[in-house]
This record gives sequence, structure tokens and C-alpha cells, in this order.
Amino acid sequence: MKRNLLYLLIFAVLSLSVYFLVIKKTSGTLNEKEEAFGIDDTIDIGKIFIADMQGRSVVLERSRDTWMVNGKYQVRDDYMKTLMSTLKRVQVSYPVPKAAEKTVVTNLASNNKKVEIYNRRGELMKSYLVGGPTLNSQGTYMLLDGAKTAFVTAIPGFQGVLDSRYVTDEQVIRSPAIFRLRMNEISSVSVKYSDQPDSSFTISVLGPDSFNLENASGMMTKGERLSHERLQNYLRLFEFINCEGFQNDLSKKDTILQTRPFCTLTVIDRSRKEQTVVCYRMPVNSTSEEFDAKGNKLKYDVDRYFAAINQGNDFVIVQHFHFGRLLKNFSYFLTREMSAV
Repeated sequence: MKRNLLYLLIFAVLSLSVYFLVIKKTSGTLNEKEEAFGIDDTIDIGKIFIADMQGRSVVLERSRDTWMVNGKYQVRDDYMKTLMSTLKRVQVSYPVPKAAEKTVVTNLASNNKKVEIYNRRGELMKSYLVGGPTLNSQGTYMLLDGAKTAFVTAIPGFQGVLDSRYVTDEQVIRSPAIFRLRMNEISSVSVKYSDQPDSSFTISVLGPDSFNLENASGMMTKGERLSHERLQNYLRLFEFINCEGFQNDLSKKDTILQTRPFCTLTVIDRSRKEQTVVCYRMPVNSTSEEFDAKGNKLKYDVDRYFAAINQGNDFVIVQHFHFGRLLKNFSYFLTREMSAV
């Protein structure tokens, strides 16, 4: 019995020795590499370049309190948060085994995403290649610029691959924003209805609590005749108005643009910049038939419609539940006494 206990004690000591001399040593070596890809100070990042082997690329650049992609579009906030978290937290899990190293490096050379990260002064902070996933899809192959050894990387606590976070299609990551205007940035708002001109209106913002309201004929209403509360609440809506999605490649786009729009909304800001949204009815297709309260088949979708934005350069879908809050009528902004007249 005592001899068995002695053997167990010797085995335990040897096991601990192996752990500290081999495993801990290897772990310590990897710890030195863990931050080879990660960037601690992501606040200092000013530009990110990502390119794939299909010829697509994006340049993400800081612009005040937002990010721009390829100098054209704002980037989605949720995407930038994910990307920044990835750039900071990505770590080495383990080096590619020697037996697989040649194959992995060859695959990286032929199928990768090139990533370059620059600080706000334009200096290169990090450059590496992002490859595909490991066989178990729990790691991603990466190779630092100038390095000879590829690594399997991951993010602690996250199960999955990382290559999909490095997006090279500007249309995928561009912001769905239509309006991002605070009330004090707005000079005027004009809403014109093609079929109901009497409901059309123009709001002129003279101050925080000073407005003029014009109808389609140009007749002006101001002062106590206006519901200032409704005007202020309405103008605050322009702080956050999005589209549902972009439809620039829709096959029926040109046909729809040739139809008569039912509404045109124009906002002019304090710098005299004009933003116009032209709205078109969305025909109901055979797979999404809709009916009114009497059971009659509807010709147009009541929940969504098409819109042309950004000087007509973008064709989008907007939701009535969200965007429709902007489509009020002239009488909505009058006091109860005036609207009853």
C-alpha cells in the first residue's frame, strides 16, 4: 500500500514537472505572440484598408464622429464596433503545425484578405493576411506581414471564424442612414404629395421655438396658430431615419423610377445643403398579396415603399412604420382650434 502511494506521489511530481517545463514554457512563448495581431489602442486607428483576391477593396477612414468607406458612404455603426473589437481582441491560439505549414501558407498566398491598419498620423500600425477557417471552424489562419510562420487566431470567448468580419464590399457595410439631423441643424422641411396637394406643407425653422408653416398655395401660418410641441417632436425625428435596405441592382428599378412618385420630401440644413427623398409605391407581387378590410386585393404594399435618395444615386426600400412618421399633413401642425375651422 505504501509502495503504491509512493508511485502515485512520484507520478504526480513528474506530471507537474512536465507541465511547468514544457506546457507552461510553450504557453509563455505564445503569450508573447498573442498581441502580435491585436491592437490595444484602437482609439488611435485612423484608417483601415482591406482587400480580397477578387479585386474588391475598402478604405475605412475616420471623419469626425463617424467612419467613411471609400470616401463615399458612412459606415454602419454596428459593423465598426465589431471590426474594432476584432482588431483589438484577436489573439494567437497556436502556431500552424510544421506538417501543415507549407499547405496553409500556400493557401494564404492564393486566397486571403490583405489588412493594413494606420494610425491617425498615417503611420502603419499593423499589416497582415487573413486566411480561411481551420477544419473545426474554431480558428482563422493569419500571417503577419514579413513573418514566416502562420498562426491560428481566435477571439477569447467567441466560437467561430474571423475572416467574415473583414468585409470588402462597400455596399454591405455602408450605413442605412437617410437623415441624421438635429433640430437646430434644420432650416426647412418640405413635403409634397402628388395626389393630395392640400396636405402638402413646408416648415421653416426660425429658432428653437419659432416656426413658419406654409401650405401648397404658399399661405403662411405662424405664432399661436401652430402646435409648437408637434413641430418640435416632428423635427426631432430627423435625428435618426434609416432605410430598410439598398436596391440599386433591382431589375425593375428603372421602370419604377418612371412612375409618378406619390411624395417628395426635401430637407435643407443650415449650411444650405439639400437632401431629397422621392417616394414611389411598391407594387404587390404574387408571393406577397395583401387585402384591405373589405377583402379587396391591394395593388400596392401598405407597409413598405421605394425611395430615391442621395440626389437619385441610391434606390432603397423604406418602411412605413419608420419613415412614414415624416409623412404628416398640413393640418397636423395646427392647434386644435385652427384644425377644426
